[in-house]
Amino acid sequence: GINAEYMGIILLIMTQYWVAAMLCIAFASCRLGVDIPNPLIISVDLWTCLKTNNVNFLTARAYRSYGVVDPNVIANIKNAREAGIKDVDIYIFPCIPCGNPRKQVTDTLDHLKGHEFGIVWMDVEEYAWTKDKEANKKFITEMLDELSKHRKLVGVYTNWYEWDKIVGREWDGASKHLLWYPHWDHDPTFKDFKPFGGWRTPYRKQMTCDTYYLSLIHISEPTRRYAISYAVFCLKKKKS
Repeated sequence: GINAEYMGIILLIMTQYWVAAMLCIAFASCRLGVDIPNPLIISVDLWTCLKTNNVNFLTARAYRSYGVVDPNVIANIKNAREAGIKDVDIYIFPCIPCGNPRKQVTDTLDHLKGHEFGIVWMDVEEYAWTKDKEANKKFITEMLDELSKHRKLVGVYTNWYEWDKIVGREWDGASKHLLWYPHWDHDPTFKDFKPFGGWRTPYRKQMTCDTYYLSLIHISEPTRRYAISYAVFCLKKKKS
């Protein structure tokens, strides 16, 4: 089993828009990491600080929901690499009204040519999707198929509720890919996971934690052959 050891490490990270407080919880055979969902760039110095505190991977937003690549993604990848962070993933938040999911993939990958990264995640949550579940299935299938042409590891960010609303809980058209699911509980385990969409085992979990208003927590238990990931991040907006 997993031997949880509370490390009690809290880092306060000042940025132009956010104060981030990170609570690190270490598990045997797991690693710490960070997701960047907001329009900010983490400096080399800050990455170096995070790495010193056992942060070893990054998942950076590469494409935004209104149909453009994220202008900060390359800087974040380069800064993380310079600080010695070797494990870097990206995610695409697709623009549904824009259509043409294949082009959104190629635009993203073209923008990132020359920069190494691992898993590409597709964000599937209830935002701008149509009420036509068949059309939604087609969009998701096309985007994932296009990603699979270029990348070995592709994943989906979604949960039972979002998947049911968008394509129906039983549709398993993406189940061959990794699953990163959010559940806003306070439990850093997969005990809460209920199979849906053909997924029997998740790869990563996002959850909430006490005290801070907005939180991002990623967990991957050692149940797959892929690199193990574990991250706990609590973000809080600056007080005005």
